[in-house]
Amino acid sequence: MIKWFRGAKLSQQLSIIACLCVLIPTLFLAYSMFTSLQSTAISTRQQEARFRCDQMAAQAGQMAEVCNMSTQVFLNTPDLVEHLVKLKKEQPIDSLSLVEFFREDIASLEKIVLSNPNLYQIRVYAQAENINEMMPILYSARRMERMPWTGAEKLSGSWYLDFDDRLFDDYPVTHHVMSLVTDITTSEDGRVGVVEVSARMDEMLPELFSGDDKNFSVLLDESGNVTAGICPIDEAALRELSFTEAEDICRLNGTRVLVNQVWLKDFGCRYVQITSLADLDAMAMSQTASLAVTLVVVFVILAVAASWMTRQLLRGFYGTFDGIRAFANGDIDATVTVTGEGEVADFAREAQGLLDKIRHLMHDNLEREMQARNSEIRALQNQINAHFIYNVLEAIKMMAEIDERYDIADAVTSLGKLLRYSMKWESGNVRLKRELDYIENYIALMNLRFDYVIRLDMDIPGELMDQRLPKVSLQPIVENAVVHGAAVLAADTTVSVRGQIQREQNRYTIRITDEGKGMDMEALEHLRRQISGEEPTPSSSGNGIGLHNVQERIIRSFGPDFGLQVSSQPGQGTTVTVTLPFHEKKDGENK
Repeated sequence: MIKWFRGAKLSQQLSIIACLCVLIPTLFLAYSMFTSLQSTAISTRQQEARFRCDQMAAQAGQMAEVCNMSTQVFLNTPDLVEHLVKLKKEQPIDSLSLVEFFREDIASLEKIVLSNPNLYQIRVYAQAENINEMMPILYSARRMERMPWTGAEKLSGSWYLDFDDRLFDDYPVTHHVMSLVTDITTSEDGRVGVVEVSARMDEMLPELFSGDDKNFSVLLDESGNVTAGICPIDEAALRELSFTEAEDICRLNGTRVLVNQVWLKDFGCRYVQITSLADLDAMAMSQTASLAVTLVVVFVILAVAASWMTRQLLRGFYGTFDGIRAFANGDIDATVTVTGEGEVADFAREAQGLLDKIRHLMHDNLEREMQARNSEIRALQNQINAHFIYNVLEAIKMMAEIDERYDIADAVTSLGKLLRYSMKWESGNVRLKRELDYIENYIALMNLRFDYVIRLDMDIPGELMDQRLPKVSLQPIVENAVVHGAAVLAADTTVSVRGQIQREQNRYTIRITDEGKGMDMEALEHLRRQISGEEPTPSSSGNGIGLHNVQERIIRSFGPDFGLQVSSQPGQGTTVTVTLPFHEKKDGENK
């Protein structure tokens, strides 16, 4: 392909180069945007799932606290305990005492249940069978035998989750009940009864009983068995999920899922929440396919347009070339037609002049004409690329504004300004105003990469805006403030840039301060030695210019009295002070 490219026509080469100059940045930009959108979508899904999991854990903890408090109230009711003791010992209780106990004690205990909407039932089971039951609080031992937790070998104060309440034959079955079962004991008589505090799991923890095979929640014991909730998949597949953290992304039946879990110490089990990422993956595949199709269409259109434009641009060139070729083939009277204006027309005129001279000095003038032609071709090639990039960025900006994507338009504008400033060759130093504009564009682009905001706080006296300094000498310092300040904190932060004039010393300073973690004295001294060149510096910064290079350029431009000074303390950020010469602006002077 390289051999074919070298042998292709100039119009074909220019068309291919133009297409690549647009396609490669577009691919990179599209990939960056696509990755950012995917990360944002997954992060949003994680935050929502984490919130639901924490909310459920809080509800479960609140329910456990309510049930424990209600249990303690019943355990610390002396009249109730005394009544249970009498029932266990089968002591006779007169009717008047029973009525008084029902009206006062049972009624007050029933109010506890009715006053708390989170509770389903509070039941007390006596150790005797033939008793006067006082619904809905007091029941006989034979009623307790109908409960599914009666035969379970668990200690007093244990929870029993997700069972059906079948206390009465003539009443509908209540599903998804959870109960805290506690023995009522005395020091002399042992266990005299059992208190059961119940709640409806489907009302208090509805996520356990709603969902599908991709989004659901369950409670798991220490062995990984489902103790509560509706598990729409095979429990073995659920146990095979290799998650150990509180939040993880795993694969379930070939589909990516987000797994959140929290240990419920009150219930002795784990709450596991499964959230499907299938829709995000499907959206990613759809976006990838759409992006690929769009890029193919754009590339075809761009190739056709670039081919047509280069043919039109080089039409005069090929006409000139045809005349020169005819002359080279022996047509001494061959001429070059000159049309229009511009480099190609100028080239044609020069070629015509050369042909006239070649008629007198065939050999010498022919070689001179070929050299001029080659020089013109190289100049043309060198002029196209930079302008083409700026025009393409401007076109992308216009497309974003048409689609009301002003954030993208602003980013493209900042990128264009940054590239224009970086790519433009200049001899000597530049104005401080231009360097500060470059820093603002850099911060604007860096804010696209992070979820947090990097604020730029600049306070520069107006007299300093026309002062001169080496090009791209402040940006590496700001970049270090971002990388070692904002990026480490991973939170909203501010990079401040302060200017101060010291007229007595004919100098001014620019102080760049971050809010990072700072450095201890050993690390600070090590950095100072690197800047001064006493120690070798590591790899350069992202833009190829390190602090040591900035120091060297300032010293070469203004002398050893100027340069960088660094100060820092642990936990208080880092300040880099740039000292530069100050030149008073005289009347009538234009800098």
